[in-house]
Amino acid sequence: MSPTHDGSIRPVGPKDRALIDRLLATADWRHAHLDWLDAGDLVGLAPFLLALEGGQPVACLGCPPDPPGVAWIRVFAGTSRLPAVEAWQAMWPAARASATEMSAHTASAVTAERWMASLLQESGFIESNRVIFLEHQGKIGPPVIPAGALLRAYQSSDLPAVHEVDREAFDGLWLYSRPVLSAALAQAASVTVLEAEGRVAGYQLSTASALGAHLARLAVRPDFQGRGYGRALVEHLLHKFEQRGFDRVSVNTQEDNAPSLRLYRRLGFRETGQTYPVFTLVLPKRGTPIVRRGSAR
Repeated sequence: MSPTHDGSIRPVGPKDRALIDRLLATADWRHAHLDWLDAGDLVGLAPFLLALEGGQPVACLGCPPDPPGVAWIRVFAGTSRLPAVEAWQAMWPAARASATEMSAHTASAVTAERWMASLLQESGFIESNRVIFLEHQGKIGPPVIPAGALLRAYQSSDLPAVHEVDREAFDGLWLYSRPVLSAALAQAASVTVLEAEGRVAGYQLSTASALGAHLARLAVRPDFQGRGYGRALVEHLLHKFEQRGFDRVSVNTQEDNAPSLRLYRRLGFRETGQTYPVFTLVLPKRGTPIVRRGSAR
């Protein structure tokens, strides 16, 4: 593919918030990451690029490395003045180079949109995993708390410990940085922690809306796994949401996360059939020349 875009491309700056908001409000095509951050939160970070035609914004692409080393494509959107394929051809090479200079080793995206998947695959991304959606309906009794453990509501002073739990429980693509975790906690409807042996051993974070409740994050330290702590956290949130009148709770996890899938299925979650492919691209090490792919038709 060779870019046909003849406008200008520049980094998004702190004063561009209104431009980005206007572009996203009028976008004719859009990819948005399943994330706690919106495009406005990316302003001032890099790489976040803006394409202009005649001085007017027509497309943007943001993929700041977060967690460190992983450049999730968090937003890619534009208007009909610049088709998505042309915008990608014009912006992705620069965004990729910038992410590489920032020591990103992997670029990633989750999308169910065929047009976006096609652009990714033509640029060398491969489908490396899938996000599976499950749902729980029906009643559940009070949780069984393991002996010696304490399940309680999250407090702001728990943030360092919760972040530590998250870093121990997740790695690679799925790790939360401190800013992302803070954004998640601020938007949550329910956050509980489970203490054992004098420290936070695990936590859950859930959201709620008119569409239902959603278990967004469940983490237990590896040395506490297998003791029923994750089950207690999930049973507790299901019971609490049932008391609040929610008749269904959703969750999603990776296809290769066998322990999580096993736990959710045992608790009565059933797969909805909805899945999102996860695409990844290994980036060259900083300073390594990028070999460009041939033209695609």
